[in-house]
Amino acid sequence: MPEMEISLEQFIHDLWDSYEKRCPSSHTAEEGQRFKMTVHGIFSTQQLKDPALRRDAARLFHIFLLQIAKLPDEDWGDYAHLKDLYDCRICANAIAQVCVRNLMQPISRTEFGSLHPLSEKEASDAIECLLSLL
Repeated sequence: MPEMEISLEQFIHDLWDSYEKRCPSSHTAEEGQRFKMTVHGIFSTQQLKDPALRRDAARLFHIFLLQIAKLPDEDWGDYAHLKDLYDCRICANAIAQVCVRNLMQPISRTEFGSLHPLSEKEASDAIECLLSLL
C-alpha cells in the first residue's frame, strides 16, 4: 500500500501545532507571526494545496531552525556530494542542514530526492526529530 502524501499546508500546520503543544512558552507571538509570514511569502496558494515535496519540507525546517530554534547552520559534511542538491539552488543549504541534523535523510547514497513527495509518516517522523533538538 503506497504511503499517503501530505499537502504543504497540512505539513506547515502539523509542524507548528506540534511545536506549540510540545513547547508552548518557547516562542513569542511575534516569532510565530514572522515564521508564518516567511512561509506564506515563499509558497503560493496553489503550492500550499499541492503535495509537499521533500525540498519544500527541507526549506520549512531550515526556516524553523533559524527563526524559531535559533540554531546556526552546520558544515555540510558528506552531504555536499548529493547529485540533486543544486537542482534547487535556494534549497541547497536547507537540504544539507536537514540531512546533517538527521531530520530527513537522502533517498539513496547520492540523491536527496528533492522532487519526491513527502509522506505523512516521513513528515511526522521529521517533526518529532526536529522537536527533540529543542
